[in-house]
Order: sequence, then C-alpha cells, then structure tokens
Amino acid sequence: MPASGLPYSLARHDPVSIGSDRGCAVVIPYADPHHAQLRWNPDDEAWLIHDDPAPGATRVNNDPIVRERLFEGDVIEIAGVRIRFAGNQLAEVPPDASKGVRVTVRNLSATIKDRDSDGRRKELLHDVSVDIREGLFTAILGPSGCGKSTLIQRLAGFPLDGETSGSVFLNGNRLVPGDGALYSRFAYLPQSVDDTFFPEQTVEETMESYARCHLPEGGIRDFASALDKVELSWAEFSAKPVRKLSGGQRRRLALALELMRDPPLLLLDEPTAGLDPAAEAGIMALLRRLSGQGKTILCATHVLGSLDQCRDVIVMAPGGQVAFHGSPEEALRHFGEDNWLSVYRRLDSGTDTLPPFAEEVVNPAPGAFPSDTRATSRFGAFAATFRRFVRSAFAKCNPILFARAPVAVSLLLLWTCGTLFDEHEDGTVFFCMSVAMFWFGLSGSFRNLVAERVPKRCLDRLRGMPLGRYFAAHVAFAALAAFFQSLLFVLPVFAFRLGHAPDYSMNALPAFWLDLALVAFCGGCVGLFVGACAKKELYAAWALPLVAIPALFLSQPVLGYERGEKPSQPLRALECLMPTLYPQILLKTSMDRAKVYDPGRIPPEERYSVEDWTKRSERRDKNGHVIKDEKTGKPLLAESLSDKHVDDVLRFFELVVGYAVVFLGLACFVQSRRERAWDGR
Repeated sequence: MPASGLPYSLARHDPVSIGSDRGCAVVIPYADPHHAQLRWNPDDEAWLIHDDPAPGATRVNNDPIVRERLFEGDVIEIAGVRIRFAGNQLAEVPPDASKGVRVTVRNLSATIKDRDSDGRRKELLHDVSVDIREGLFTAILGPSGCGKSTLIQRLAGFPLDGETSGSVFLNGNRLVPGDGALYSRFAYLPQSVDDTFFPEQTVEETMESYARCHLPEGGIRDFASALDKVELSWAEFSAKPVRKLSGGQRRRLALALELMRDPPLLLLDEPTAGLDPAAEAGIMALLRRLSGQGKTILCATHVLGSLDQCRDVIVMAPGGQVAFHGSPEEALRHFGEDNWLSVYRRLDSGTDTLPPFAEEVVNPAPGAFPSDTRATSRFGAFAATFRRFVRSAFAKCNPILFARAPVAVSLLLLWTCGTLFDEHEDGTVFFCMSVAMFWFGLSGSFRNLVAERVPKRCLDRLRGMPLGRYFAAHVAFAALAAFFQSLLFVLPVFAFRLGHAPDYSMNALPAFWLDLALVAFCGGCVGLFVGACAKKELYAAWALPLVAIPALFLSQPVLGYERGEKPSQPLRALECLMPTLYPQILLKTSMDRAKVYDPGRIPPEERYSVEDWTKRSERRDKNGHVIKDEKTGKPLLAESLSDKHVDDVLRFFELVVGYAVVFLGLACFVQSRRERAWDGR
C-alpha cells in the first residue's frame, strides 16, 4: 500500500511524525506506529530526522541513521517507501525514478602516440572490462599514470588524441560516440574544474549562464537549492566572483552546476585534488549522499581516508589494467594486505606480483535510460554564450587590449604618418587605417575559439549545446568587437584633424565608422577560420601575420598607384579580393561627399556643389572626341562622382558578404569536422 499524506509541506517549528499510526502526518503501512520524526533545528537552520524507536530501521540515502540532518534532495526510506526531501516538502519517489544507470564496460583499450619514442604507441587502457551496478558510489584507485583519468574521460566521451576500442553499455544500451541524447544526461567534472568556469563572473552569473545553455527551456532554476545541495550558502556566495572562491568551494560549485540537470550518472575526475582533509571528507560524504538518492557515481581519486564512503572500488594497475573490482574490504583481502599503502606499493612494484583477477562481464538486456527530451532555449544559449565572451573581453587586463589599443594605434598612425597637423597625407592615413582595422578583427576573433576548444567547448558539447549556437555567438561577438573598436579607432582621427584639416567634417564620421567596422568584420571572419584550423593558440598566432601580409601588400599604395603605375592582371585580380582596397576608396569619396553636404568649414576653392557631385560629363575618346550611341546618336555620359561612390559601396558590401559566407562557412565546417573527430567518426 502506498503512503498517505504525501506530498507534505513542512512548517518550521512543527514536528512531523512518520509511522503507521493514523495520527501521524505521513502514514506508512508496515512501519512502526511512530517510526521517525522530523524536527526543526534552529541552531543549524535545518531539518533533522530522528529514528528513536528502532535505530537502523530508517535509512537516508541508503545509510541507516539514528539522527541525521536533511539536505536538499535526500531520500528517506522507511518500510520500503522512499520519500524525497526537496523544497521543504516531502514527496514519494516513484519506483522507477529511484533507479540509476548500470555501466558495463567491455574490452576497452586506448593508445596514444608516445612523443618520447620514435613513432611508438603508449597504451593507456588495456582490455578493461567492468560491470558497475546502478546507484553505487564507485571509486577508481591506482598509482599515477595507471589510466584512472583516461577511463573516466572515455566513459564521458571526452576527446582523446589517439585510438580506442571496446564497448560501453548504459542499462544495456550501447553508447555510440556523438549520441547527444545520452551524453547530455551525463555529469562530467574534469580534474581541473577551473577550466569549466569564467573567473570574471559571479556565482549567480555562472549559474544563470549554465542554466540558459544547458537546462531545458521552462525547467526549474532554483539556484539557492542547488547550492544548498553542496552545502554552500546562497546569501554568502551568490554575489562573489568565482575567482575569489577557494579550491573546495569551486569544486562544490562545479558539482552544483552539474546537479542542476539532475543527471543519473556522475563521472568525476579527482574531485578532491588539492583540498584539505576536511574538504575532502565533505566532498566524499556529499557524493555518498547523492549515490543514496539513486545516482550512479564513478570517481577517480587518490583519497584513501574516505574510502568507507564508497560501495565499490576499481583498482587499476600500471599499464591500464584492472587489478580488482569489488568492495573496499574485499579488495584488501584480495591483495592480502591490511592497509591501502601496502596495496599501492604492490601496484607500483609491477603486475607480476599482483594476484590474478578476472571479472565476468555479461551484457545486460537493454532497458530504459532516463533521458530528458526537452530542448534548451535557442536564444537563451546564444545570449548566455555571447554575454560570456563580452565579459571575458573586459575582464582584468583585457580592456587595455580590447578598448584602449585602437585609440593608441590610431594616435600612433597619425603621429608616424606626420598628419597630426599636415593635411596632405590623407591617402597614407586611409591605407594605414584600413590595414590596422583588418588586423584588429583578424587577431581579436580567433582567441576564444582556440582557447575554449578544450576543455570548455568539449564540456559544452557533452552537455548538449549545439555547435550552431556556439558558433553564432562567436560571429556576433566578432561583429560587436568590429563596430566598437572601429569607433574608438576613428574618433581620435577626427578629434585631431578637425582643428587642422578643413576638409575633415563630422558628416563623414558615420561613413568612416561603418567602412572600417566592415573591414574589421572581414578580418574577424578570416580569424575564425584560422582559429578553427589551428590546434593551439600559438599556432594560430603564427599564422595570422601570413594571412595579413596579402592585405598589406596587395593595396593601392604598395602596388604603385600613387606613382602612376598599374599592376599586372593577376595582381589586379587578387587586389580586388582584398577587403582593404575598397575602404581606402570609400574613405576618400566619403570625405568628398562631406564637402558637398557640409560645406561650412570648406574653403571655397575646395567645395563641391551638389551639381558637381551628381553631374555626368560626356564620355570622350583618346582624341578628345565625344562618344555617341550608335543607335540614338546621343552622347554617352560618364559616371558621376555620386554614381561611382554608390558603385564602390555596393562592391564593398558584396565583398563583405562574400567573406562572411565563405570564411564563416569554412570555419564552421572545419570546427564541425574537428568535433566529429573527437568521437572517432
């Protein structure tokens, strides 16, 4: 018979009785009349459960208790009935919901190239076969370099620059690389949790960003409860920057983020590395409670003092082999030792001294795998990632490079070109401005794509974030950076030139801004392509000058236009593909246009009238004769300055669209190929 009185909302200071007596708030058949009682403890600001009549008959997270503090998500078991404590409410756990995930590994091997030898391969895992039951907290032990982290990473689908073989089954369903529906239900914490954070964000901003990117649309976003699960106070930590948290607090926060998705399987790589003994014990006790709630937990660890919290251990030997799988007590008996230090010494001494061990692993029949088919918010994931890039650009010393560098370079160009007070060097200034903005866009867009690829992008992908939304945020950030930096780049030019060059007018500022912003965006598109192709940020930085050199040397001043020389046809064809050519022309014609529509500051001899700007003169041949139409006999008219300006604008916009389509398409294709290679596809 099911329990009655559930769900039950708790009120502070009012004890709650649980038992078979009809006077209890929660009635459970076959339990003692007054089996247990929940009492509010004002000192700890928490609920305590007391099992007074029959100690051990009440379990919390599968552990017998006498008196226990309740945390968010704890599961109470009395007489076969499971009750979840969540949100100051008691609710019965359906039978199927209490089941975890059974992980079956068969003949899993992994090898990589050994860089210390000539083309030889190093074996990280050798024929690993284990069967991990659902709802157990299993620790993976062994000396450094025996394959603990590699095993966790291969189960999580984290990319390995090598070859793998073997099979992994979840509840009898074979895990196929790249299966987002299954991988997105995992929780994977790398050894360095700092790689999963952005230090400039606060705890609240980190959790909000994570929720937008990885939680289903319309899902519960109770951040305070998530922190309470890992024993962090929302009031104390929500407004604190992540960089100011201690190592243990950052690990708890990383775990809280993963628990927000309520994953049935947690894969943890050294979750207590670098923590003090008290923090280690706290993390291990927390994982034990989570396993008691039905979650399957695999944890690679060196912590030996808290192995009593684990139900099972997998002992790895050098060479990536499984030396034992079973309970901690059985492991000591298997190795014939009474302490783990002696076991580790035997493991270090070599496999020849280890007792033989073989685990019979049978593929379980395929069963249901708990999955969440609700999709995340498309705009929410895009907006959160875009906001993350913006915050990263202005964090710490980055504003010096991102915001102040355009101003400094603009002043430097004005000074080196001798144009702070000289009004006859506009062509050189226009050339330098176009090339400089192309370089700003080129160098500013590749960093995030390369630096975040591993592990941040890997983790985002494992959690189910599509490449399209991630890449769209990169493109949007490149566009924003182009317009912002171009404005900072143009303003000093006009600020210094307005007082000394009469033909400079604020009427031309919007055109200057737009032209240079589009040049920077073209550079950003090329930079994203370079970032997608490069494996490391250093390689991309080496490639950037090689990409920028054509934009520098295939431009009018360098090709000899100002000396009246004309380049060859091949060079002319390449020049037309350079995004730095048209801006120079447009900057000059934009200044001429300003002379027409803002003539107040222009000397009379340099002014253009509207008629001069729009006038179409008669076309003439080499001998000076007027060229006429053969059919009508009317004179043919040449382009006016206005027509030529419009044609140049259209050509430039076509070139910008071409750069966006070609280079962004190539960048997305290369990044997609790289991510598919992570799965071995």
